[in-house]
Amino acid sequence: MQATTPRPAVPEIVMPVSLPALTGNPKADAAALCDSLMLRRLRWRLGACGPDAFDCWSSMVLLQKHLFGRDVAMVRIAEGVPRAALAEAFATFEPAILQWRSRERGEEPRHGDGVLMSHKDAPHHCGVWLDLDRGVVAHMAEHGGFSVDDRQALRLTGYTHLRFFEWRAVADV
Repeated sequence: MQATTPRPAVPEIVMPVSLPALTGNPKADAAALCDSLMLRRLRWRLGACGPDAFDCWSSMVLLQKHLFGRDVAMVRIAEGVPRAALAEAFATFEPAILQWRSRERGEEPRHGDGVLMSHKDAPHHCGVWLDLDRGVVAHMAEHGGFSVDDRQALRLTGYTHLRFFEWRAVADV
């Protein structure tokens, strides 16, 4: 009989202190939260879950929780794990995948949608679509920290293959 090593517990997000209070105006709330997170100059660190450093997934979880009250399933990625070992972490995506429905090609994203995208340096990257200006993606990038970019800025910085995902209640699964 082969002994198995227990998997580490799925991490919890540690929210930064003093996030802006919600006003009930979804666009104003999103803008205030994004401004607050950019001013904090949060660091990107693979596997980090706050309060001063996040990876793209944990920052997406933070945005979804604070702005929309959604409990997005966390993905287990150990801090400092080499990129080559990410395949094992993707096995923990299943609970999160079940929480989302892929929008059809050509279907416009909506405020709060999840966004998956690719970059030559990060083939798997995510963020949150916010209905600010003409539409932006809030995301945490390795080289830029927390940022808010429209589609053109994403393209110019090397992000491609944007796919949008609508939140669905667990009861819909």
